Amino acid sequence: MTPRRSAMFRHIEFLSLSDKRILLIIVSPEGDVQNRIIITDKNYSPSELIEAANILNQHYAGHSFEEIRRRIHDDLKQLRENMSQLMTAALEAGSQALQEESDQVVISGERNLLQVQDLSANVASLRKLLELFEQKTVLLQLLDVSSRAHGVQIFIGGESGLAPLDECSVITAPYEVDGQIVGILGVIGPTRMAYERVIPIVDITAKLLSSALAK
Repeated sequence: MTPRRSAMFRHIEFLSLSDKRILLIIVSPEGDVQNRIIITDKNYSPSELIEAANILNQHYAGHSFEEIRRRIHDDLKQLRENMSQLMTAALEAGSQALQEESDQVVISGERNLLQVQDLSANVASLRKLLELFEQKTVLLQLLDVSSRAHGVQIFIGGESGLAPLDECSVITAPYEVDGQIVGILGVIGPTRMAYERVIPIVDITAKLLSSALAK
């Protein structure tokens, strides 16, 4: 009996013959060349065949096909585990980030309310209003209601349902990215504010912000 050749390769190439027929060229460690025709389930582009051959030649040349099959199986198993861990970590981080973002309320110019005579005359009410700004959690309830509606929303006095805002009005408008509401902006002022001036400002600012974020 002649010595049994080892089922190894020194070099391998794939050549496309037709849509699902590939010529497999195997060069053994002894320099022998063998050709095989492979029938595949899908079409492979020339670049995909070159990439597959390069990976096999770079990482598996000199090993038996049985060993290569086992190593690829183990590598794929490890890859799935790594991807699963990465996806789990990404989901947890994304969920945490969304939770943190949902609690972000940016407040600016609240001290200007001290100059409003209707509000500054009632020190107790004004103190509650400033505490509302510091806590922010109650404002989130109002902003949450606004996020479920499109366009400008107006809450006058007790309509907001927030006791510290009984003597105030809130005008809000959502801003969007790709048709999805991503945030709310609004103005808080006395119930006798100049609505005809403030409403267009809030509306236009929200639209400009949506446009800027989209770009």
